[in-house]
Amino acid sequence: MEPSTVVPQAHRKGLFAGMKLKKKKKGEKGLTIANKDALGDHDETTNFLHDTLGRQEEVAEDLMNNDALSSAFGSLSPNRKRAKLVTRIHEEEMKSQNYQIAITIIEARQLVGENIDPVVIIEIGDEKKQTTVKEGTNAPFYNEYFLFDFVGPQALLFDKIINISVMHHKLIGSVLIGSFKVDLGTVYIQPGHQFCDKWALLTDPADIRTGAKGYLKCDLSVTGKGDAMQATQKTADTEEQIEKNLLIPKGFPSERPWARFYVRIYKAEGLPKMNSSIMANVTKAFIGDSKDLVDPYVVVMFAGQMGRTTVQKNCADPVWHEQIIFKEMFPPLCRRVKIQVWDEGSMNDVALATHFIDLKKISNEQDGDKGFLPTFGPAWINLYGSPRNHSLIDDHQELNEGFGEGVSFRGRLFLEIAVEILSGGARESKFSSIIKDVKLSSKDFKALKGKDKTDKAGEDRKSASPSDKMNSTEVEVEPFDVPLEIYEEKFEEFLLFGTFFEATMIDRKFGDKPITFEVSVGNFGNTTDGSAGAGGKKKTHNGEAEESLLQEGEDDISHDLGVPLISTTAPEKPLITGGNRNYQYLPYDERKPCICVKSYWGNQTFRLYSSNTLEKMADHLEESLEQVKDLIKVSETAAEEKMKKTLNGFINQSRAFMVIAEKKPKGLNYTALDKKRLMLFKQELEAMSSDAKGIIQQQKKKMPLDEMIRETQSFIDKIRFLVDEPQNTVPDVFIWMISNNKRVAYARVPAKNILYSPAKEQRGKDCGKIKTHFLKLPGKRPLGWTVQAKVDIYLWLGPTSYAHSAMENLPVGYEIELPSNTNSGHSVLPSPACLLYKTPHLFQLRAHMYQARGLIAADSTGLSDPFAKVTFTSRCQTTKIISQTLSPTWNQTLLFNSIMLHGDKEEIAQFPPEIVIELYDDDAVGKAEYIGSTVAAPMVRLAHQNYEPPKLCYHPVHCGSLSGGDLLATFELLEIPESDPDRLPPLDPPDIGQIYPVPANIRPVLSKYRVEVLFWGVRELKKVQLLSVDRPQVLIECAGKGVKSSVIQSYKKNPNFTGLADWFEVELPENELLHPPLSICVVDWRAFGRSTLVGTHTINCLKQFLCKTPLGPQAIPDRVDTVEIQIDSPEPSQPAELSQEEQLLADDIYAEVEQGKWTVVEPDSSLTALPATEPEHAASEPGKEKKKKDMKKSIRRSTKRRKRTIADESAENVIDWWSKYYASVLKMQKAKEIFSSEEKPEDNKQTSDHIALIIEDEPDRKKKDKTLKRIQKETPSLATLQIYEGDLESEFNNFEDWVKTFQLLRGKSNDEVHADAEDRIIGKFKGSFCIYPSPEDGSLLDGGQPHILQGIPPNHSVKVLIRVYIVAAFNLSPADPDGKSDPYIVLRLGNTEIKDRENYIPKQLNPIFGRSFEIQATFPKDSLLTVLIYDHDFIGTDDLIGETKIDLENRFYSRHRATCGLQSQYEIEGYNAWRDATKPSEILTKLCKDYRIRGPFMRPGEIQVGTKIFKGQTVFTEDENEEPVESYEHLSLKVLRAWEEIPGAGYKLVPEHIETRPLYHKDKPGMEQGRVQMWVDMFPNDMPLPGPPVDISPRKPKGYELRVIIWNTEDVILEDENIFTGQKSSDIYVKGWIKGLEEDKQETDVHYNSLTGEGNFNWRFVFPFHYLPAEKQMVVTKRENIFSLEKTERKIPAELVLQVWDFERLSSDDFLGTLELDLNGFPRAAKTAKSCDLGTVVAASAENKISIFQQKRIRGWWPFIKAGELTGKVEAEFHLVTAEEAEKNPVGKARKEPEPLEKPNRPDTSFSWFVNPFKCLYHLIWRNYKKYIIIGIILLILVIFLVLFIYTLPGAISERIVIGTEQSATLGQHISEESFTHVSTSSLSGYSWSCSLIWKPCTPLFILDQGILQA
Repeated sequence: MEPSTVVPQAHRKGLFAGMKLKKKKKGEKGLTIANKDALGDHDETTNFLHDTLGRQEEVAEDLMNNDALSSAFGSLSPNRKRAKLVTRIHEEEMKSQNYQIAITIIEARQLVGENIDPVVIIEIGDEKKQTTVKEGTNAPFYNEYFLFDFVGPQALLFDKIINISVMHHKLIGSVLIGSFKVDLGTVYIQPGHQFCDKWALLTDPADIRTGAKGYLKCDLSVTGKGDAMQATQKTADTEEQIEKNLLIPKGFPSERPWARFYVRIYKAEGLPKMNSSIMANVTKAFIGDSKDLVDPYVVVMFAGQMGRTTVQKNCADPVWHEQIIFKEMFPPLCRRVKIQVWDEGSMNDVALATHFIDLKKISNEQDGDKGFLPTFGPAWINLYGSPRNHSLIDDHQELNEGFGEGVSFRGRLFLEIAVEILSGGARESKFSSIIKDVKLSSKDFKALKGKDKTDKAGEDRKSASPSDKMNSTEVEVEPFDVPLEIYEEKFEEFLLFGTFFEATMIDRKFGDKPITFEVSVGNFGNTTDGSAGAGGKKKTHNGEAEESLLQEGEDDISHDLGVPLISTTAPEKPLITGGNRNYQYLPYDERKPCICVKSYWGNQTFRLYSSNTLEKMADHLEESLEQVKDLIKVSETAAEEKMKKTLNGFINQSRAFMVIAEKKPKGLNYTALDKKRLMLFKQELEAMSSDAKGIIQQQKKKMPLDEMIRETQSFIDKIRFLVDEPQNTVPDVFIWMISNNKRVAYARVPAKNILYSPAKEQRGKDCGKIKTHFLKLPGKRPLGWTVQAKVDIYLWLGPTSYAHSAMENLPVGYEIELPSNTNSGHSVLPSPACLLYKTPHLFQLRAHMYQARGLIAADSTGLSDPFAKVTFTSRCQTTKIISQTLSPTWNQTLLFNSIMLHGDKEEIAQFPPEIVIELYDDDAVGKAEYIGSTVAAPMVRLAHQNYEPPKLCYHPVHCGSLSGGDLLATFELLEIPESDPDRLPPLDPPDIGQIYPVPANIRPVLSKYRVEVLFWGVRELKKVQLLSVDRPQVLIECAGKGVKSSVIQSYKKNPNFTGLADWFEVELPENELLHPPLSICVVDWRAFGRSTLVGTHTINCLKQFLCKTPLGPQAIPDRVDTVEIQIDSPEPSQPAELSQEEQLLADDIYAEVEQGKWTVVEPDSSLTALPATEPEHAASEPGKEKKKKDMKKSIRRSTKRRKRTIADESAENVIDWWSKYYASVLKMQKAKEIFSSEEKPEDNKQTSDHIALIIEDEPDRKKKDKTLKRIQKETPSLATLQIYEGDLESEFNNFEDWVKTFQLLRGKSNDEVHADAEDRIIGKFKGSFCIYPSPEDGSLLDGGQPHILQGIPPNHSVKVLIRVYIVAAFNLSPADPDGKSDPYIVLRLGNTEIKDRENYIPKQLNPIFGRSFEIQATFPKDSLLTVLIYDHDFIGTDDLIGETKIDLENRFYSRHRATCGLQSQYEIEGYNAWRDATKPSEILTKLCKDYRIRGPFMRPGEIQVGTKIFKGQTVFTEDENEEPVESYEHLSLKVLRAWEEIPGAGYKLVPEHIETRPLYHKDKPGMEQGRVQMWVDMFPNDMPLPGPPVDISPRKPKGYELRVIIWNTEDVILEDENIFTGQKSSDIYVKGWIKGLEEDKQETDVHYNSLTGEGNFNWRFVFPFHYLPAEKQMVVTKRENIFSLEKTERKIPAELVLQVWDFERLSSDDFLGTLELDLNGFPRAAKTAKSCDLGTVVAASAENKISIFQQKRIRGWWPFIKAGELTGKVEAEFHLVTAEEAEKNPVGKARKEPEPLEKPNRPDTSFSWFVNPFKCLYHLIWRNYKKYIIIGIILLILVIFLVLFIYTLPGAISERIVIGTEQSATLGQHISEESFTHVSTSSLSGYSWSCSLIWKPCTPLFILDQGILQA
């Protein structure tokens, strides 16, 4: 080291002494200043002082005002020198997960287009799937299920977009009808991670003016591992309102307007200068580093579209001034905007950095003036990515693409985001018109920017006309002009100061090469790209660099601070850590190196200040919550007090925060978002404060504590959301460790955490505090211990005007040591200064390592051999190894002697260095495996203080992102007195191995407990070391004591233990929180007395097994005098919420419910809705009558609609099990609706919850009574069963009321893959524990029987008959390549396997099985039932789709009585016949005996059980003439169904039910592969045998035949125009088919040339089809395509399509109109063609609809529609017959026999011109133009006559002249023979005839004529 000058601390403080004094007034603790006269020493600094004073005074004034407020925030920022201890070493990083995206496309409606064949295409990323094509319909029904798998980190998944488009299918090139986009993140944050049964609005991205193109109903769900899917029952409701059920998140408006999203890219700066492509690096080698080798452009992605700016060549600080415009509906269903800066390369482009902006964070979706549209900036965003080393190939490129945490600053980008709502189409708006003025035409723009890679960008700048571009969602990119005010950004000078206090735990692999640390903020301080000094150029207003000014500034600040500006520490060689050769450390003992970096950023620190304040509020609330949770364990009241105090504090803080935020500092450039965020803070804090007030005052009702905690937690989450500031200012600070000139490890510190503010609450939480940073490797971290070094560093960042505070909070007692060479010019880089701490102190550290629990298993046995390494400063020690345990008790004290710490000892006592504890698993061969670590702070005792032993406490252990258990330990740091080094608190003597135990006064206080163990049995043991387990034994161990079970002699024959219970005494800590874990080990005894460990289970928390007092026999209340009379309990299947009201009413209302054989009216919930204030009125007869009336009224509305369905069902009067099932499904939905509609509970009572089958609606009372009586005989109300949406276990607490099941684990769990994998479970142990303080006399209670045996059944084997009913499965995972499966059922129980392979259901993901199976089983041997669903394959093995496992034994013995569910009604025969082997009264008697409850006493009309009396009907009459029969069964059943209310019983009995069990597959752990609906009945063989099993075989669809006669059409639009006449006509014919049966399309003949739109057909269509009346669905069975081997069965609604067409001979036919009729409910026909209009179909209300299944025969007129217009009317007749009737009375198709129709009487005009051309001429021409034609012919004759006359006239005259002379005649003859060529008379007869008359002089003329003729 060079000779150094030491500047005393007092001197250095010179400048700030005056300021300090000034601040003293405010009562802040200043540093004590030694030498106050030093003020005059530094004259040259006055100008700097002058600059800062103005600012200083402002602040001073502010602080004065803040005095009142700082009291509110007092608790937020305690004065500390060290940052808060964080026990976790690294935060969680992104890890890949499996996700499953399930999409069901149900149907589409209102699609735009004519006669379209719609097909739905789903695209997610690169995957594409499509539905089948539906022909000729605008409302196709698909019901197809698709599954996409995705593996990757969550962040990546959530940006993926689901694009669903509906296409019109054509052979060549389909046409888009409309599409819909949503990103997966939006789906995932929905309740249940899904949208269910919602309508997606389809729009056309090419034209946004046109509005909706239709609606598509679909389910979307995104599930990760362990996310439960919510199964939902589907209803096909035709009248559902689409607009009210759109696919948008809750709170979104149903009508979403289009909006423009502008992303304006201004400029970037500080991008990495190097070009990342290899070629460029070669160039660089030759040219040298003269220019920036980077060609940046920006890509913005949003909602699946991408726009990109132009490329700026060779420019690290590019300016673009371009805006990218996206059009999307608002609010958008895609949340994140992804902004990437790319570098254009010659070979390939490389991403430089990626940034995401979440629209949720820059907008507020509240209504009214509170909300605001997404807005951002103009502001900077900081870009982070891979380190900037100029290597040829970037190892960490993925960091630049947005995966993982960026490890270095890569420049920043100035941008703005604005959204503008388009009202009414995409008109030009003010925003865009401003731009238009300055816009260059896009051609100029292109020429200007040179080479433009538009091909790459998603937006092709074709020569689309501007208006097209405006109205399509295509991305636009255009330049814009920048308003001046944006450019005048004021830069402020920031100072970053840091001091390294400790650098230890440096990985040994760095060797002894010197190590330096670099601290940089942005590019300032970065040695590669910035400059080592201040960091580059300071911008002035003119933008020129001012180097000289910079130098002066540097001088100033180094003088003021007394520290040179340098960002790296001096290189030093590491030394080896004592006690651990794997670690090295740098000897920063008394010298602590400093760094100092100056940088320039815009002064928007106010953003970070509010973030910091809010974050502190959230942290404070969180800490208080933790304290409250700890207090709860002590006392409720104290916890409640603390809670209220916390909330009061929170209210005051909110108020104070708002006061400060209101006072906006002058001259700060707030962006729009800053102002809006202030508003948002205000609203949110006000809302939360008022909520908090409500909680404190609690006017209405007392709020339970856990509710208060939940509320407070929601406050914390809300504040945390507000903390995140989207507009960045100062970039994060990076600390890099550099070894051998390579960057090896880093830590990233958010700037806001270390930002200084004079107001304490605005200061960063780690500002001016020593914080421990664990440096990590860049990029993906390997498993295991990844810490490269542990650095304790003091960091301070703030505007230079506050530089005097930079060192305020340093530990006192230092002097500044400056290297001597700083003064001699700037030739050499200055070397850093050091802080010199002169006073050393000696300490001893005692690490009391007591025990650990819940550690990670690192050995294949499922255990570990744990030991701990404790590292403190530069020393390390190791505990002993405890073999084969996950809860080691080391009970060892590690002594670190004579540790030297520098500084003030009082401060060391308050803020000691931190201790790192690592846990390892010792391996005999190879390196120890890392299994977790934690950080702790020691308790310090100085020499002069009195010694108090510390308390042991738990420290949480983490291993990577896994939780690794807890460590029970404490650490004390004792000062060694100089006078008497041996005067330390005594230790217990060490054992032989020189290991010190934890001293007795620190070990927990123990007392004797007794642990009783119930050994029931072991189950599902897998093979261990390739041998199956045969003689298992269980060892229970707790705190060194334990007990063994008996050995099971043969696991295969009987896996239960012979000895049921045992107990042992153990000493446990009196403090329950310190109880050690209890471990269960199962070993297997093999030949020659060897034993092998099978698996283990550790119970970390014994609290659940603590029995406070030994349970005596149940005390039975003996007061029967209070007779409880109770309303007949309503169906338990109502959700539990209803029953709260019943409790209120049960005390004083007494109502009777008749329970007759036929008068089963299920208790109506309107009974319970009676006001509790008029009991006597309710009980009186008239009251009851009135009530019935009301009840009827309330039902009336609902029966009107239901009337029809009953008629359908009871048409053939088949009420079977499926009727009951569908009634239950309907009821479940009703219950759901009631509770989802958030009304007052009173209103909910309107909807009656029973399904009444009443087919009447007369207002007349007497008539009603008569019909009622009749109806009661015919249609009893349907009994229902309970449908559980999950499995039965989750409803009844896993049936663990009698015994608990513990999973035995084996195998490693230390890598993330196996941490929770199923394959670690090797078996299960069934048993239970009971822990209580040992009785003094040491006796057992109850005459030697342990209490744990009370109520436990004997455990010998039992033979049982098991019936498994499998109803249906939903959403199975597709197993075949075509996206379908052919499922069948396999059952396994013990050694029995039932394969139902021949009954597979082809091509179906939602099969209805309806199968029941019987199995004889023996418990406990066969207690696990596995239901597997396989996929049937013709070739190869069948694939498993999924399986579910049911523990039948737990159900069998459970007190919930899960053997056979109790039905809702007792009936002897029929669909709801009693199916249990014993009758209700017998069950009741047995239960009373088991529970030792007195009763049941049966008296006429009532049953008494214990102290409760139930009233109801017990006498029944079958017929009027028969004797009345007494039966207590009905009432007994009511008692059983209310069993949980009986004192002393308390268990709800399982009702008749169907459970919905999720199916899982071992290859996709935790991901549901579908669900199966089923139930299980069990009957012990020693009881009477039950009746036959319930028949649940699926209903066979009934055959029907629909006969449609098309009689006539009217007013069909005329398409063709006659060429001659211009008359319009059409060649009409009608097509018809039933949807789904398109191959059975039928057409009428053609009515040609209809001139009026009238067509006559008399044509019959015959459509046979299969239909399920109960489900109202048609069943279609057909092959999907020619290659399908199997026919696929699909259920679709029965809809008839009739279309009218215009027949064309030469081109394709023209579609004229369509009519789609849902056969279940279509509009009534019009009586005449005149009265038939659009309204009959479009606006038909529910009342006006009829079902063909009821009416059977209908005739009338219906309209044809095309594109919403009326295009014709058809007179048709529909006749529906069953298949049997159709066979008896067949009819012919068309007009054929049998029952032929007569030929239609068509007008003569109706014919085809192609077939009859003459007829066509006659009709088309002759009939219309008769007179014209005649006149024409006459005229023609006249014209010909005239022409000939004129022609022959001259010849005749000349002849007359010539005839006179004879010679001339002979001469003429002569000439004609010689000189006339012979002209064919046949062709030119007229010609030669006229010419031959011409005389001689004409000869030449004639020849001329001939030439013309030949030509």
